[in-house]
Amino acid sequence: MNSQKKIMLVICILALTLSMFAPLAAVTAQSSSLFNVTIIAPGNANLLRRQWTDIFASNLDELGINAKVVYLPWASVYDRCLTPAADLVGKTWDQGGWDVLALGWTPGVLPDPRPIYYGGDSSFFAPSGQNYYLWNNATANSLLDTWITSNNETQKASVLTQWQQIYYNEVPASQIMYQAAPAVVNPHITGLGTPVTGAGEGWLYFNAVPYPQLLGRNDGKTTIVYCCTSSIDALIPPLSDSWYDVCVSSPIFDGLTATWPTLNQAAGDLAVPDLLTSWSHSSDNFNWTLNCRQGVTWQDGQPFTANDVVYSLWALMNSATGSQFVGYYQSVFGDNVKFTYSNGTSVQLGTGDRIGTITATDQNTVQITLPVLVNGLPYGHMDPDVLGFANNIIPMHIFEYMDLSTWSGSVFNTGEGSTVVNGVTYTGPIGTGPYKFVSYDTNAQVIHLTRNDNYWNATGLKNAGLFTIKDYYIQFVSDGTAALADLKNGQVDMLDYNYNLQTQVGSVDPSWGTVLSLTGCGRQEFGYNMQSPIYGTGVDTPLGIQDPTRAADAARDIRQAFDYAIPRQQIIDNLLAGYGTAGATPMLPSQPYYDNSISARPYDLNQARQLLQAAGYSPPGASSANVLSLQGTANYSNGTAIATTTVYLEQTTDNSTIPASLQVVTPLTTSATGQWSFTVTQSTPGTYYYYLLDNSTGVNNYSYIQSQTITSATPTPTTSPTSTNYTWVYIAVAVVVIVIIIAAIALAMRKKPKPKPT
Repeated sequence: MNSQKKIMLVICILALTLSMFAPLAAVTAQSSSLFNVTIIAPGNANLLRRQWTDIFASNLDELGINAKVVYLPWASVYDRCLTPAADLVGKTWDQGGWDVLALGWTPGVLPDPRPIYYGGDSSFFAPSGQNYYLWNNATANSLLDTWITSNNETQKASVLTQWQQIYYNEVPASQIMYQAAPAVVNPHITGLGTPVTGAGEGWLYFNAVPYPQLLGRNDGKTTIVYCCTSSIDALIPPLSDSWYDVCVSSPIFDGLTATWPTLNQAAGDLAVPDLLTSWSHSSDNFNWTLNCRQGVTWQDGQPFTANDVVYSLWALMNSATGSQFVGYYQSVFGDNVKFTYSNGTSVQLGTGDRIGTITATDQNTVQITLPVLVNGLPYGHMDPDVLGFANNIIPMHIFEYMDLSTWSGSVFNTGEGSTVVNGVTYTGPIGTGPYKFVSYDTNAQVIHLTRNDNYWNATGLKNAGLFTIKDYYIQFVSDGTAALADLKNGQVDMLDYNYNLQTQVGSVDPSWGTVLSLTGCGRQEFGYNMQSPIYGTGVDTPLGIQDPTRAADAARDIRQAFDYAIPRQQIIDNLLAGYGTAGATPMLPSQPYYDNSISARPYDLNQARQLLQAAGYSPPGASSANVLSLQGTANYSNGTAIATTTVYLEQTTDNSTIPASLQVVTPLTTSATGQWSFTVTQSTPGTYYYYLLDNSTGVNNYSYIQSQTITSATPTPTTSPTSTNYTWVYIAVAVVVIVIIIAAIALAMRKKPKPKPT
């Protein structure tokens, strides 16, 4: 028995020894995601936006993309995305920049996509411009150049329609929805204006410019509290690009013109004189004369003059001030501009070849000479109502004594503390507007403005029964439920539509609240960093690495996949109680030039997977049927639709020899607006390139659509475990084991001597 035990012990030892030689299960660092995306959402504004951002991120995760959401305060959003340091422009989240930004835009009366989406001039890019997404598409730029210099409405409508088609295909940002939202106000408030093109009473107040001087009350109360969801970022108008800033600065600062609640868009009555009394231009639009209003004083008692207009334009065009409108205003006035004041002194800004002049010929007159912008034409939108953006005329007699680097941190921008300029103590911004800054309680998040009884139009407004509000407060409350309770309790009087109270308006009793239903009151989007090596340039995608000439195609496919991953209608129905319309382009249905032939992409994760496959990825759950849905709009070179005409979908796997290698897939008949769609199925692996052929004019015109990369019917993992040949190890171990077993048996068979007594 002892011998058997010994044999078993030896065998166990051998088994353990053998296990030491046996190969371990191979564990490789195989990524579980296709790539990483960080989505930024402002954390202290529009809490419902946080919810649909989470939904979007969850859908990206389902596609195999590692998506996370980060909520940042507005100041951090500006620092990372909107006004980044020069060395962080275009950087991804991991590099200190950003990947995807959830953002909303408050519309103006007229659409102008150029500041945000124009890439033909580097000054339009952040931080000196508003093109935060860094989109630079040559065809789109050319169309916007034509649009902004044209005075022909037919041409403008045509080129902006073409631009929207390009935008829809390229997707520099995914439009989530065109908003329709309720603003809730104290029922005693009147004077919110005639509805604008059916957009609803109060549309201008909540979307263009708050005007408390025009509000009325029939109960004699002279105090109004306006409640909004976020806090201020900048109170000096050239430094600000936020609706929440405008809620404060608009009553303080006048513009060259004013947007009036009774505007008649159809009649072209978009603005009324404000700091200007009149303006005129030459027949070719190159020379402009602005006549300034006399008798206007700044809120510190100093007179307003034409010099303030010249200085304000200089500040808007000077990146050293921190202005976010440098690119926009340089495109109007030039990149080499001479600013001359009424005393004859002048300053030059810029060294470019587009030379312009802005001159105060006296205390009340400004003469402007515009340079050529493109095609021998000047900027065609140069009208004072455009230059009145954000009521941006600032006092030269204050800022000329301040170093430009101190503007952003000054009391004029933050509303906090005090400062002395040229012997005068100031505690906040100074404008020429109807309300003066009093204080900013940062603990209570309340800004107090009071009526400026020295306002140049005070008498006229009072004679009209207006200007009855003496104290105007802006209260920042992030939570909509709390804000609604404050309105019910009489603590506030007006709730901004950005609270998204769609699901709560049913609880509003007419005794304490009036619901104003607004349409066309903004849009929400997911914007993409177009310098991202994955979905911006595409250079780090599998297809981009394999074929660098196809990198941009891969990036576009990924952005379209993102677009398909947004459940727009579910968001509108479930989070917003049906308020709103699914969005496709930055143009709102309520604005001129909107192309209603473009529909938002449906929520379709299978289509998103196919597009990710086209970019070279293998997303989980991808269909092995290799189905691709193709759709688009056929247009002639002049922009008109190729309507109810037969065109041909063609394909090739040899994109270097088109059109010779093209093969017809099927004929298609376009709709009355030129739209077509088709679903194509491929079963053979390879990369397919699709083109649309139109020969209705007798000439073969081929238009590239997109590509599709087909993998095998059963997709292989992107990273496979590494296999190693262990045959020689097993042979060596077997030999050793046999030798040890034989020796162990022989040892067990031997007799050991018995012990001796001591």
